[in-house]
Amino acid sequence: MMDDPLLLEAGRVPCVWVAASHRELGNEHGHPQMYTVMDEVGVRTLLNLGLQPVCYPRVPAGRLPLMLDQVQGVLLGGSATNVHPRHYGEEPLQEDMPFDEARDAVTLPLIRLCIERGVPLISFCRGSHEFNVAMGGSMHQSLQVLGGPVVHWESPEESLDEQYAERHEVALLNGGELERITGCTRFAVSSLHSQGVKRLAPGLVAEALADDGLVEAFRWHDPRQFAWGFQFHPEWGHQAHPRYAKIMGAFVEACWARLRGEIQPLGMGVPA
Repeated sequence: MMDDPLLLEAGRVPCVWVAASHRELGNEHGHPQMYTVMDEVGVRTLLNLGLQPVCYPRVPAGRLPLMLDQVQGVLLGGSATNVHPRHYGEEPLQEDMPFDEARDAVTLPLIRLCIERGVPLISFCRGSHEFNVAMGGSMHQSLQVLGGPVVHWESPEESLDEQYAERHEVALLNGGELERITGCTRFAVSSLHSQGVKRLAPGLVAEALADDGLVEAFRWHDPRQFAWGFQFHPEWGHQAHPRYAKIMGAFVEACWARLRGEIQPLGMGVPA
């Protein structure tokens, strides 16, 4: 998690591609206008941990390999939108569900390229849904409709701090990689999502479950590749939450290793 003094002296620091979202917001005159946005907390977390966030919005598919060559990691953050269900063979459950197909068009092929090239990848909330769908998995489109004993979604009446506070616990896979990283078998997590993994994609391994059985953390099966999906938000509160800090620290270490040339492309096949 520490900066590499030799690389810093040479003026080099790991760059992390933060996925852009596209939202209609009100401009200074109150008129709706489209904006390309980045999650501020994710950006600040990367900066606080010594990495440099960058953003390449709306990259054409043929240009993705070139742009990925410029970074040592990829971060897929949360958003108020959902991955369009057509990517896993379903129709929208509700007519008013929010989507961001411009983001899908970049992130889904980008994820597969990260796996192919061994680029460190970390994803939270919507980002973890993208990871699962990109590799061939599917989603529960509404956990509220599904029901169950665990409340996974926030209340609009809660403050931001309350929404990102720990809401329930997760149980870690015994002897798994997340247990190794965090040094524990169970801990409390934030929970701000209305969707969740229905079918985990081939090649992905569940590392943590909520008490209702919902997958809360998963990774690419090859431990040489740092590629993780989290329903919760380790980028929020990582300075106060020791388990979150260890997760983010592992990503930072993987990005520095990539910059030092210690992580080479794995050349593994991924779904088209």
